[in-house]
Amino acid sequence: MKIPILTYHSLNTRGTSYSDNDHVALESDLRLLKRLGYRVVPLSELVDAFNRNDLSRYEGSRVCAITFDDGVTHDYIDFYRPKRGLLKSFARLLREAEESERAGWERLTATSFVIASPDARDILDRTCIAGRGQWHDLWWRDAAEEGVLEIGNHSWDHCHANLPEVAQREQRKGNFFVIDNQEDAERQILDAEEYIESRLGKLNVRIFAYPYGHVNAFIRDEFFPRHADRFRAAFSTAGDYMTERSNRWSIPRFVCGEHWSSPEGLEAILLGGGGARSFLRRKVAQMKAWYQRRATRRH
Repeated sequence: MKIPILTYHSLNTRGTSYSDNDHVALESDLRLLKRLGYRVVPLSELVDAFNRNDLSRYEGSRVCAITFDDGVTHDYIDFYRPKRGLLKSFARLLREAEESERAGWERLTATSFVIASPDARDILDRTCIAGRGQWHDLWWRDAAEEGVLEIGNHSWDHCHANLPEVAQREQRKGNFFVIDNQEDAERQILDAEEYIESRLGKLNVRIFAYPYGHVNAFIRDEFFPRHADRFRAAFSTAGDYMTERSNRWSIPRFVCGEHWSSPEGLEAILLGGGGARSFLRRKVAQMKAWYQRRATRRH
């Protein structure tokens, strides 16, 4: 059983086309999923089935899950841009794709992995986007209560390079591989979980997504197994399918713009032509083609 888990970033609005705007991509991809007979399953449902060794319940049907990373308000709240018009939130796109008479599409639920630290989000709002207060947590409970978005843990501060200080003992920033010890893991993961739970209570789904998709052996093999009572699962961005053999603490996802950048690319993944090996084969083929074109130009 191979289940694709698809990831989008609502901050990716560089342009207005599929390849440079994840909102455009998601709207198109939802139509594609319908055409191919896919059903969007809440990530928490997939995780629970996985933990019960019951993914076989989906055998013979096409299912996927949808996730969003970083937790900017564009996940849930529309935004009007003077020069481009309305930017539909991911939540609105999910609602608009619902069809009460289509099995499996009566209600769509995705998972938004959020950065927990209010101070970090405030700084990132000012340094990464326009500083309009679009990286807050006021929408988390509304989204979770509505059922359109689950709220997952994307760490305390993402070890983000734009922050003056991060929850890492040596102040190494820009990747998550450096969270390789108990103290830093507690600050980045457990503190984030406590904050999210303080906002959501029983609505907290207790699922983690690694910032940058960076998985180190300590977190995967030691930290999470010791805290298995507090978390359902953890997800990477390894560009592969969720299967019965996946590691509970490093379940892979596909990322829009990284593992596919067109409807045709996503269709290949949905029809089984994705995965790490296929991705590497495509990259090698692209490199060979580039070198061939370069050699031809030289001659």
